[in-house]
Amino acid sequence: MIKPSLSVVSLCSELGLAQTIMRSELMMTRGVKFLFILTFLALSAFYLYVLYLAKHPDVSMAYRMYYLDKKTHIWNRNQTLAYIPGTLMDLTNERERCPYLSRDGWDIPEKDGSGSPFTDKGGLYFTLHQEPGALKFQGSLTTKAANTELSVSIGDKWSQTVKFDKAGPQQFELLLPAGLFIADPLEPNYVSLHSNQSIMFKTFKLSHVG
Repeated sequence: MIKPSLSVVSLCSELGLAQTIMRSELMMTRGVKFLFILTFLALSAFYLYVLYLAKHPDVSMAYRMYYLDKKTHIWNRNQTLAYIPGTLMDLTNERERCPYLSRDGWDIPEKDGSGSPFTDKGGLYFTLHQEPGALKFQGSLTTKAANTELSVSIGDKWSQTVKFDKAGPQQFELLLPAGLFIADPLEPNYVSLHSNQSIMFKTFKLSHVG
């Protein structure tokens, strides 16, 4: 029987070792790829979750409108944007400021209790828990100049302009037809205000007709 030479045995051993190393490297390569894919999927899921939280934050409507959407003028943890028709909106109280005012147009209430200054464009944000039907929109204010005009609108559905011929204390009352507002605690309504002169508002109230 012919015995293999040392060189042949050595070569076979080296080939076997090389194959073992190649198999190990192949397994490691597959393992690295698998870990890479897992990491990629985990990061993708995390970023999708972050985007979801950014779009659907678990915070109150008042908090979201002030800090995230930057639409309201103030935020108070003890106040909400929920409005009950018939409730008086007091714009003269410096300590307990009205939560419905937009960020645009409004200044803080005067210390003398004369009201909240309003300039140019702004409005009121609030939510309703049920469709209110037709409403009366009332307000008390002080105009600083004669021929002051106040335009009130709700989206592109309705608008009306009130003209105050003289400067001084004023009141207005407008009839808002049914169907202008939505009843959804997660979707605020907006009453837009536009004035050609500075106005000092004292109160607003939306109340049922009749």
